[in-house]
Amino acid sequence: MKILVTGCFGFIGYNFINSILKNNSGEFLLLGIDSLSSPYSRLNYKNLGESEYFKFYEEDICNISNLDFSNKDQIDLVINFAAESHVDTSIYNPSLFIKSNILGVNNLLNFCVTNKINNFIQISTDEVYGSTETEFYNESQILNPSSPYSASKASADMICNSYKTTFGLNIKTIRPANNYGIYQQPEKLIPFSISNLVEKKELEIYGDGKNIRHWLSVKDTVSAVKFIMEKGEQNEIYNIGSDEYLTNNDVARHLIKIFKLDESSIKYIEDRPGHDHRYAVNFDKIKSLGWSPNYNFENSLPETVEWYLANETWWKKDLENIRKNRLKRF
Repeated sequence: MKILVTGCFGFIGYNFINSILKNNSGEFLLLGIDSLSSPYSRLNYKNLGESEYFKFYEEDICNISNLDFSNKDQIDLVINFAAESHVDTSIYNPSLFIKSNILGVNNLLNFCVTNKINNFIQISTDEVYGSTETEFYNESQILNPSSPYSASKASADMICNSYKTTFGLNIKTIRPANNYGIYQQPEKLIPFSISNLVEKKELEIYGDGKNIRHWLSVKDTVSAVKFIMEKGEQNEIYNIGSDEYLTNNDVARHLIKIFKLDESSIKYIEDRPGHDHRYAVNFDKIKSLGWSPNYNFENSLPETVEWYLANETWWKKDLENIRKNRLKRF
């Protein structure tokens, strides 16, 4: 099977291609696309190594028509991991998200129609449902995004739905919960907190820290994508969650415990605008097909911390710019 993987050197995309290539004996040929706009994606590209089962094209998905793939008609599946994903950035630069997450997806779908590629997997997010105080949203829930980021992802989901109906594409949409794990850029809560604690700075938490999320290991997300790729039904949406609902305060306490610190290491800062209080998804649909998460937070977080401690040169690559942007974020 020939698979076109976009955003192949981003957080989830890179974990995905590493997993496929590690266990691949020739059944999968991966064609990777990434703009390499981030210093972290450029490092991942340099670190990947050679593989006869992977070919890379440096390009933004907004310009995919510029690429000349050989044997385009043999591409069996497109998996779109490419996205701008940091909510804070979407607040002070929403246009970036409209371009990548909406127009970019539209370009990919047009590419599929033009080249008769019938199978497409869109990696979305649970944030498209918006906040809920008590419910666990299933896949039929009306979308109610709050941030420019989640709105751009919800828009992409709707465009995907239109291409199912209008052009007959077979599209599976995956909505994972809050991911954590190795190769996550240090603008996100867990790696940013690790970087602060390593450098003897305070661990910063927005608002009162009571915001609740499903926390999902990226290893489980990768396994779910592979599972849906092989066993998911066409033109269906799948939530990917876990049974671990933690507040940001819970996450902070887990981290300071690993670093053998106390709660004086936690600093509460001004909340971001429109910060959703609780995300929660019902993922019975994929569980009914035989998938379930394998990694729990308490055991996986120390492994994640250990990786970041062993790879300081990776996460420090653009850390100062991330900190500067964090200060001007709103």
